[in-house]
Amino acid sequence: MEFANPLGLLGLLTLPTIVAVHLFHRRFPPLLVAGLHLWGAEVRVPTAGRKRERLPISSSLILELLAALLLTMVLAQPRVSDSGKVLHLIAVLDDSASMSAVGVNETSSRDRAVAELARRMKDAPRGSRTTLILTGRRPVMLAGPAVEWDVAEAALSGWKPTLPRHDVLPALDMAVQLAENGGEVVFMTDALPEEDQPLPTEAEIVAVGESLSNVAITAARWTIDSATLVGRVFLRIRNEGPRPSSVTVEGRSGDQVVFQSKLELSPEQELPLETEVPGGLSRLVVTVEAERDGLETDSIVSLVEPKVRTVRVAVNLPDDHSALRPVRRVLEIATDIEVSDSEAAHLLIAEGGTLPESRRDLWWLGVGPIDSSDAAVKSARDLLGPYLKEKRDPLLEGVSLGGVIWGGVQPIDIAVTPVISAGQQLLLSRLSGTRSTALLLNVDLGRSNLPESPDWPILINNLVEQRRNSLPGLRRWNYRLNEDIQFRLFEGLVEPPESAGQTLTFQQIHDATQTDSVEKPRTRNLARAAVVELPPLDQTGFFQIKDGSKVTGEFAVNFFDSAESNLTRLRPGNRLPPVDDQGTAYTIDNPFTWAILTGLVLIMILAFVDWYVVGPRKSVAA
Repeated sequence: MEFANPLGLLGLLTLPTIVAVHLFHRRFPPLLVAGLHLWGAEVRVPTAGRKRERLPISSSLILELLAALLLTMVLAQPRVSDSGKVLHLIAVLDDSASMSAVGVNETSSRDRAVAELARRMKDAPRGSRTTLILTGRRPVMLAGPAVEWDVAEAALSGWKPTLPRHDVLPALDMAVQLAENGGEVVFMTDALPEEDQPLPTEAEIVAVGESLSNVAITAARWTIDSATLVGRVFLRIRNEGPRPSSVTVEGRSGDQVVFQSKLELSPEQELPLETEVPGGLSRLVVTVEAERDGLETDSIVSLVEPKVRTVRVAVNLPDDHSALRPVRRVLEIATDIEVSDSEAAHLLIAEGGTLPESRRDLWWLGVGPIDSSDAAVKSARDLLGPYLKEKRDPLLEGVSLGGVIWGGVQPIDIAVTPVISAGQQLLLSRLSGTRSTALLLNVDLGRSNLPESPDWPILINNLVEQRRNSLPGLRRWNYRLNEDIQFRLFEGLVEPPESAGQTLTFQQIHDATQTDSVEKPRTRNLARAAVVELPPLDQTGFFQIKDGSKVTGEFAVNFFDSAESNLTRLRPGNRLPPVDDQGTAYTIDNPFTWAILTGLVLIMILAFVDWYVVGPRKSVAA
């Protein structure tokens, strides 16, 4: 027995006080008289002083002593050993895909972790609580804080670890903060971290892993020839086990088997696989089957057929213009380009002396000379550098300008932003004050060796690719888990009135393990903007973007992580905190307090009955 407030025991001093009051209390025996007129005033005068009498053991005395004793216990707050304290188990669960690896006994690390938590909560004091936290780039509280095991167990039933390798420290930091008010932190994983890895010392680490063999798809890519629409699929298959493995690789589109290959992989060997696939498949699911394959997640890949994003280019240059042949030469070897008229063009290449119309869907490249008069051409300057480039501009990626003679440079008298300059001379600039994306190339290619340098095709190709990336829709169709996914919803910064106000959503249509969805897709709304960024995805499978009722794009997300696919490193183990934490329990309401208060109320009721009900009846009877 211990007391939370020992000073409350001073209330025991009231017990002898109550006894003394009853011991020296003067009581007169009942006196029967014939009438009240015979009871005179002189008869009722008591003798002087107090006389100690025999202590009367009455119900009133017993009830008063019990009431005083119980009030003292309320003040002292008695406790028996750890009564009123329960365990708060804060479990951090490794959400890495390797936790789903299935061993020879058909149980996974995830199953063993759940069983270990169930055992600990069963052995914990009655009324204990638990909090479950999943690791990840952003920790997720799966259950809690401080819920009963039945609630946590129900939440665990839907837990399926699927993430690639990630930092577990944010989740452990969250758990340690929750444990500041009393709690025990345990980290459930499948392999003990390295000794020098900085982890909170308050956490116990329990590893429930099992060393397994595994065959994984470490890379996958689908390309398409825009001319023939024939696709090619590139794969890399790796054997992460210590023994040779026979592997069957199969690609399916719905119920149709598109290709099938067999590979023989030596231990820790990785082989490429390339195969041709017909166009128009839309989706492809590639699976790998092997005798010893511990992890299913990295044996399935979902691929969406790439779309051809053609850039329409119009060249409005006179036949005698010095840039006509260099421009056409580059466009002839560029891919996914279509020559069109000026009205339908995405990119217009024209003379630099004529400014473009202001149109947000128009990209324009003006090539000098800006002023084609004889006097202006004669006074133009030829430069040999040095050249100052805006390095952060993607238009100049790979452009070095080494040994380039920039000929025919003329003064520019309009508002521009420099991209390439030499001293005060502006060589490549962006035009200001127009809705078009307009670039002015201040050069006379007839007086420059720029067309013969490698920088010329790089510069034009960069411009074409920048224009392609600015077209509405997805830029890519196949991604990794947790990779940033962006797409352009509309051109320019202002949305066209005809499409504004519609609901923009994306949803998973089915995961990587099935070719047909049997569940209703979960839909998430997106904020409308020129460039839309999707939240990081931690699920594999096929996804769909819808603008209102119109499907604007499909993409796939896959698991590629060689480190996580290596299951041979998994081991069971346990690492206790270096310092024994004494604050692992937290206090709930003391049951003794309620019992004492209940008893006190009953005693007061009995005392009331004794004083005001039973007492008068005894006197009348007497």
